[in-house]
Amino acid sequence: MNAADRVRRPPGGPAPRTLPPVPVPTPWRLTLALAGVPGRLRADYTAAAGLVARRFLFGYPFARLLTPPAWQPHLVTAIAFGALADDLVDAGTGQYAAEAFSRWAGHVRQALVSGQADQPELRAFLHTVAVRNVPHSAIHAYLAGQAARQQVGDYLTDQNHDDHIDQVLMPSGRIAYALCHRPGERFPAETLRPVADATQRADDLSDLAVDLRRGRLTIPRTTLLHYGVQRADLARRRDTPAVRAVLAHVRGRARTALATARTALADADPATQLLGWPALTGCELVLAAAERRGTAVLSRHGLLRGIRPSPHGLIEGTLRTLHSSLRLAESDHDP
Repeated sequence: MNAADRVRRPPGGPAPRTLPPVPVPTPWRLTLALAGVPGRLRADYTAAAGLVARRFLFGYPFARLLTPPAWQPHLVTAIAFGALADDLVDAGTGQYAAEAFSRWAGHVRQALVSGQADQPELRAFLHTVAVRNVPHSAIHAYLAGQAARQQVGDYLTDQNHDDHIDQVLMPSGRIAYALCHRPGERFPAETLRPVADATQRADDLSDLAVDLRRGRLTIPRTTLLHYGVQRADLARRRDTPAVRAVLAHVRGRARTALATARTALADADPATQLLGWPALTGCELVLAAAERRGTAVLSRHGLLRGIRPSPHGLIEGTLRTLHSSLRLAESDHDP
């Protein structure tokens, strides 16, 4: 025992606890090198990272801190690809908006064949698709699902909500899974389907006010009918017992989905956990804000002003992600 040990440990006392290493953000240029991104494309990947950082103010730093550096450029460009598609789909349900998305989707399909694209974010995505062996079928399914979503102004029942997850989020999950796993590994739909459900329900709450302004509503008509709420009640931000009840129902469904997703993810392989835990941590932040805001989620600013990172939620999410990261390192996983 050296002198330092004698100072830190009382005679006969237990050995000092070893704290887990504190993650340090890896410089972006180093992550690009670790991911094997060639110099000619690094500006394109950086453009994709900038888009994601602006869109996901809380999630981007968390992901940069806790996911393996070599994954980050590929994950970022896949998220940027989804954001580009969402922007076009969310522009509206009219003919002009549908034609704009159709043109962009056609450009993507052609780019998958030619390997050439005009948008820097799309060029980065194409490179990721090529080097990570992302199945083109998942991309085509994702584009078809987004096109179908653009034609839907609301959901009739919860089944329509589930159809959206199967048509859009599950193909997106297959893309993300391919980025972090070896080719040929079985896609764990039974694990990632609950994660997609929780993520979508949190997004529904986060985007409720914006969707209403755009003519879209993600609360099924059957749910509104059950509580005696009209779509106009939500659009006009009426604070009534019925409106409060329907929002409480939506939050409860989201809470249940989040609990189910956590249970499903607990037994997954560490690489899949590293995909899922950051997303579920973001869901917790959104749901906590929705619970605090009540009917104010219908206001112009929605949840933007209500999201306050919870120390408990962030610590729990960070510890879960760190544990998965350590398991991943021990397994010598090299996708």
